[in-house]
Amino acid sequence: MKSTSYLVSGVILTLFICSVSFAPLMKEQQVNADRTVTFRVKAPDAKQVKVVNKSDANAMGAAEYEMKKDANGVWSVTTNPCRPGLHYYQLNIDGFECPDPASHKYFGWAWWASALEIPDPNLDFYLPKDVPHGNIRYHWYHSKTTGAVRNCLIYTPPGYDTQTEKRYPVLYLQHGSGESELGWTMQGKVNFILDNLIARKKALPMIIVMDNGYAARPGAPDPYRPGGQDNRFSDLVINDLVPTIDREYRTIPNRENRALAGLSMGAGQAMNIGLANLNIFASIGAFSGGGRSFDPNTSYSGVFKDASAANEKIKLLWIGCGDLDGGFASAKNLHEALTANGIRHTWFECPGSHEWQVWRRHIYEFAQLLFK
Repeated sequence: MKSTSYLVSGVILTLFICSVSFAPLMKEQQVNADRTVTFRVKAPDAKQVKVVNKSDANAMGAAEYEMKKDANGVWSVTTNPCRPGLHYYQLNIDGFECPDPASHKYFGWAWWASALEIPDPNLDFYLPKDVPHGNIRYHWYHSKTTGAVRNCLIYTPPGYDTQTEKRYPVLYLQHGSGESELGWTMQGKVNFILDNLIARKKALPMIIVMDNGYAARPGAPDPYRPGGQDNRFSDLVINDLVPTIDREYRTIPNRENRALAGLSMGAGQAMNIGLANLNIFASIGAFSGGGRSFDPNTSYSGVFKDASAANEKIKLLWIGCGDLDGGFASAKNLHEALTANGIRHTWFECPGSHEWQVWRRHIYEFAQLLFK
């Protein structure tokens, strides 16, 4: 550390100058042309290091990989070919499981995890392109349901800040179990998907609201935690979130211009909340969920029992699932039961498991049908 002194208006000022050199970061995982991945981690004192796949067994080519250490204490391994998409993984170092310090972190499985993005040579709709971009805003508000200040993420489309007389429809978009309000932007790339669709005039400009799907009453256990099963998210959406967004953003505040969708747990929330509040939401999207034990006469308080009444109230009912998803049979059963009972809806199946690459496809397809 060096110091230099100056006399300024009779006062001696001493500046301390630090010379700091930063060691280069370890290079994060290397995705190879054949979709294999090379991992490296420096752990010279470790006895055993593994890469542990936290997605389905085939996503990364194997459930786990043993790494080998070189003379410099750097462990490495190259995987089998991986499936395109985003896959969670962790490191296991001498029995201790932790995120990879050289990777980006994503909130999934109820903690900050490492994830691996394998490019898909056939899909680019979720990549940032040279088009006008919307903004992601952090919006803080007080919830009467939880008795606390909460944060949600808001996507406002290109032109929102300049076309100040224009009003927009709103999509309320929910994450899955163990995830958070960050999921649809960090993992799902929904802002880029909508930017690209709007630029090509394949989707209408819209506001997207992404809130945390867990909402405990004041004093109740956190629904994320064991014993915290009393989730009042439905109350929060109806009593807090929708009124807040309509009050503070330039929305079109009617049911025809509101939609509710989600993935997995969020799909169940979209079906339960949306179908119970068709005076507030006219469009519903269920991505990889919402179809278990479905009976058109009794499920969702019997809203599908009268097909003509349901078709009149529901502007868009969209159901999708990946063909490798463990819930695919339930989702398809929902689709077939709705078809057999004359309920108008859209069914979409695509390759993939219970994973973000599937849900990116879902929002891409769903958004093109919304508010038209």
